[in-house]
Amino acid sequence: MNKNTAQLGDAPINKLLIGLSLPAMIGMLVTALYNIVDTIFVAQGIGTIAVAAVGIAFPVQLVLMAIANSLGIGGAAIASQRLGQKNLIGASRAYANVLMVVFVVSMLAIVSAFIFVEPLLRVFGATDEIMPYSIDFLRVLLFGSPFFMLTMASSAMLRAEGRANYQMRVMLTTVAINTILTPLFIFGFDWGIKGAALGTVVAQIVGSILIFRFFFTKQKKTSLLLDREAFCFEPKLVVRMSQIGSSSFIMQVSQSVLFITVNHMLVRYGGTTELATFAVINKFMALVGMPIMGIVQGMQPIVGYNFGSKQFDRMSLAIKLAMRYGLSLSITLWLLIQLFPRFWVGMFTNDTALLDDGSTAMRILFAVSFVYGIQMIINGMYQSLAKARVALFLSLSRQTLYTIPLVLILPMFFGVSGVWFAFPIADLMAVLTASVFAYRDRVMLFKPQEYTDPAPEAVQAK
Repeated sequence: MNKNTAQLGDAPINKLLIGLSLPAMIGMLVTALYNIVDTIFVAQGIGTIAVAAVGIAFPVQLVLMAIANSLGIGGAAIASQRLGQKNLIGASRAYANVLMVVFVVSMLAIVSAFIFVEPLLRVFGATDEIMPYSIDFLRVLLFGSPFFMLTMASSAMLRAEGRANYQMRVMLTTVAINTILTPLFIFGFDWGIKGAALGTVVAQIVGSILIFRFFFTKQKKTSLLLDREAFCFEPKLVVRMSQIGSSSFIMQVSQSVLFITVNHMLVRYGGTTELATFAVINKFMALVGMPIMGIVQGMQPIVGYNFGSKQFDRMSLAIKLAMRYGLSLSITLWLLIQLFPRFWVGMFTNDTALLDDGSTAMRILFAVSFVYGIQMIINGMYQSLAKARVALFLSLSRQTLYTIPLVLILPMFFGVSGVWFAFPIADLMAVLTASVFAYRDRVMLFKPQEYTDPAPEAVQAK
């Protein structure tokens, strides 16, 4: 076992958590920023209609992201525990099965680029004015889906080995490429919204090459040996990975359903300006969530490894520190948004109406975003422990059980403002739900030496 993997079981927890979380945070924060920069280029180079079109197409991207991310998280949870049990063959086989399934799904996405794009976009709320832009943008992205999905799923495996630094370098490289190519394609080559999508695809191609170069040509630096023996399809293993990652999948798919619902309600009670406003705010939702998710990703391999090796005190300490850092970060980001909403919206437009509406909407949507850290850390903690059912319920609670019904109900009384009010109310309900579960399981999480699991869900080595 290489030293990067072994450190999960013996390095100081605080130093280890910071070392794993900081690269993931930087990488994800930069990713969120380059999505914002992309939207700025689209807004300045093409116009408000194109921004709305990107927002309409976003749910499809979320579904593909959900599949890749959930399989990667599930496979990484199994791999982390097997690495903790010194089962290197089993850990390698988990990654190989992730790659095989993700590749098949990405091929289906390419087929859908020819057949289902327009009907999907119509369901997602695209108007006749927006439809041509959305089709051009989404079709290019779907052709690049194999690289996008393989890169995302493999990133979780890098974290499982404690190689968050390499993952950060890959993400920074893709961000730099995308930031350079997107304005070149939009303004220099005059390729419009297709150029925006193509810049993203080229960046993901480079990212996938860098990741596979690591796993296939640097075998001495990785415990995951992707040889012929590893590429043995195991349906039961895939099912188990899907179960563990199901909470992440449901969370992102429900987010896609939420965005579709929001788009429909904005079309009903507003128009293109409101759709563009929500497309802009989406980028800031990622900006707030991704750095906290970086802490979650730094925590997960520590928790999974030490749970597998039965070092429960180390596991418990990692959870406590992650909670402290996640809450501090979410409060800081909340302050920045609440104090300067007009500045953030102003990066995209000079239109007075959009500035006014966007600033108000942003303040409302992020009214209680300081609680994001609690809910996300608790959910990630249950994923790391392979407590699939609890993690699934917590993922469902925020998007499906709370936000979507509120988005459908509140606009009937408050119009467009009701859409915005739905988010902070749902956030409070979700964090309360997560806290109830954490309090119920406090002995397992924070006093594990006193806990005996009557029906452990952890994956055992073969």
